[in-house]
Amino acid sequence: MYTAELAVKTLEPTAQEDQLAEDYASILDTVAHIDRSLRDGEWHSVRDGLDQLISAAEDMWSSLSASDPGAEDPDEDFDDGRPDPALDTDTAKVRQLVAVYTEPHVIGRTLYPVSGIDDPQLRAAVEREDAGQDPVPEQQGVSAELVH
Repeated sequence: MYTAELAVKTLEPTAQEDQLAEDYASILDTVAHIDRSLRDGEWHSVRDGLDQLISAAEDMWSSLSASDPGAEDPDEDFDDGRPDPALDTDTAKVRQLVAVYTEPHVIGRTLYPVSGIDDPQLRAAVEREDAGQDPVPEQQGVSAELVH
């Protein structure tokens, strides 16, 4: 997806910021699939989706715990006085990445509208891609340094 690549080049997230955004986008994607299955009465798909949701939540928990060597048990209380490892992230970057990564899903557009993307070129690219238009850099006026 072109806009995801553009988002990474534009926002320059850390590896942890990008991973958290991808993990959360995966959770929202899974919830969207569960919702669609539920609406269609496809109960087997709902059950499969719930398994995927557990896995996606565990992936995000692992991403949040990766920089915290003391976090070994997901049931452990994290209020132990240590700083939250996620505090080293720029929440605005994560939020904007989530908006880009979840744009294909109604739940993503509802929770993270494109209007929350600060960079006008990135926002326009996501809007064009959502409208089914080709978000080719030359057509958007994206600067050459973002493309390379």
